[in-house]
Amino acid sequence: MQDKTKLTIDAYNKNFAGYADKFMKYSPYAQHVIEFAGLLEDDFKVLDIGCGPGNVAKQLCAVRRLEITGIDLSSEMLEIAKVSVPDGIFQLQDFRKARFLSEYFDAVVLSFSIVHLDDDEVNEVLANAVKWLRSDGYLYVSFMEGKQAGFETTSFSLQPLYFNYFQEAKIEAFFKANGIDCFRSIRQDYLEPDGSNTTDVFLFGKKQQG
Repeated sequence: MQDKTKLTIDAYNKNFAGYADKFMKYSPYAQHVIEFAGLLEDDFKVLDIGCGPGNVAKQLCAVRRLEITGIDLSSEMLEIAKVSVPDGIFQLQDFRKARFLSEYFDAVVLSFSIVHLDDDEVNEVLANAVKWLRSDGYLYVSFMEGKQAGFETTSFSLQPLYFNYFQEAKIEAFFKANGIDCFRSIRQDYLEPDGSNTTDVFLFGKKQQG
């Protein structure tokens, strides 16, 4: 079986410009990032997992003065991120294998990054995100709900990428079991190139003390 991650990253590296053109200022998503940014304070340390071209980091920094650390496996995406957020720290890193200090970050963001992972990988990555987040810190997670996992083409790439889909209730239950209070949930339709709709889910959480 071909490696899903390699194929997906290859597609992103070849189609980075199309992705950036669509999502750097994509208002249906940016509005939720901006709302989340309103919860943060200046000088917060923020980890952007699967940061892509820095679209979310840039939107966050338009609201607050933040210390951004972004990690991604697409070298081409990271080059855009470094230009988009010059003061950020962006690293070529597999976030399935990333290591950071426990409770180091004031906020952790996973904007449509878990969608390229299988179920076991997602549980491990989310558990690490919680571990790296300080008590009373904020968590932002977005993903798609509904379909069967597999390879798909997209509006920005004719090369297939691996996508996985999750149920909101299961993600919220995982967070609750790991000390995260999900206090905000947003659901909205995303129009696919074939005319069908996919449900996008956006969750805001806060890490409980103790």
